[in-house]
Amino acid sequence: YGRKKALVFSLFCMSIPTVALGLLPTYAQVGGWSTVLLIICRMMQGFSVGGQLPSTLVYTLERRPKEHWGYYGSFVNLAANFGVILGNLVGALIRQLVTPEQLLQWGWRVAFLSGIAILPVAFYLKLCGKEHHPNEGHYDDENELVSHDEDGEDIAGLSESQRKHPLGEAVKRENWPALLSSILVPMLYGGGYYLSVVWMAIFMSELIEPPVPGSFWVNLGANVFGLTLTSFFTGWLSDRVGRVKLMSFGAISTGIVAPIMVWLISESGGKVAEALVAQLCLTFFFSFYCGPFCAWLVERFPVNIRLTSVSLGFNIGICISSGFSPALATWLVKFSPPSPGFIFTAFSVLGLLGMFISTKVYTDGGIDEEDDASEGKLTVEDDLSTALL
Repeated sequence: YGRKKALVFSLFCMSIPTVALGLLPTYAQVGGWSTVLLIICRMMQGFSVGGQLPSTLVYTLERRPKEHWGYYGSFVNLAANFGVILGNLVGALIRQLVTPEQLLQWGWRVAFLSGIAILPVAFYLKLCGKEHHPNEGHYDDENELVSHDEDGEDIAGLSESQRKHPLGEAVKRENWPALLSSILVPMLYGGGYYLSVVWMAIFMSELIEPPVPGSFWVNLGANVFGLTLTSFFTGWLSDRVGRVKLMSFGAISTGIVAPIMVWLISESGGKVAEALVAQLCLTFFFSFYCGPFCAWLVERFPVNIRLTSVSLGFNIGICISSGFSPALATWLVKFSPPSPGFIFTAFSVLGLLGMFISTKVYTDGGIDEEDDASEGKLTVEDDLSTALL
């Protein structure tokens, strides 16, 4: 159906239930229906997130020069992190402006109602954005896909099965290595991000003694300067030195330093400077993995099954890593405060394994420097052992 339609649909599916959360009736007003409505809204949000990042990645990169996919992929990282940062700041601002009683009564609704800001973006993209389904035809003046020539031949040389059943094509045996790779590699990206940016604030404020004062601001500073801005640089750098080299360095260094940095935070004695330096060090090395990741993932699959395959692998990997790692980390703290750092190490090993499994690189669907439609291109990366040299 096209990249734009998938992206617009996911944006609407995020903004509408987010605003609806801010308008939910209370339990006193409708009883148990308030809980049912809450679950429905949250499920719609989760559904939209599952499609939003993959469709954004594919839509963005395929409309940019393939020689700069790392650079433009880092913009997607930047935007996602900016959203997390903005959400944290809005939450902090609301807590500062209202009393605890007001926060429980109505203040919590304000943050959800701000989700209406997504709607203008969705409408703009729907009305003004160009549909893009590369190498499967071209779009006429009415933005309708033209997939066959005057003689009825398929322009891209695709079979009816390849056009109409991308999921079936994506799970074929020849695509299994790339799919497995796209499940393993995002585990460090998603699980590592959640642990280093979201869970770490809880760790510093509630799970160690003495707690780190201002853990919210320590965590925010590490996210901005250690991860977000540095990932932008490493994404750009990957266009010059290669994705696998940078991501391998990021995975190995993160796996080594994470247990040490978590130990330093737990032993900081509540000192802000020590906790900040440790978290900055962790996020800095982690950024070498995150920056090139978006481009690496999109390059795993040929254009006709790219979005389906990226969505399938990415969401399975993120579901496993981000879904279970916070609870596992909190449980491990009971035995030894530094032990959650070894979760990073485990994800790093899985990420390296994933990069070793899949070495094919597809850059079809991008555009060349002269903005012409690219021809399908398949290359094979150096294997992991070569990339590390």
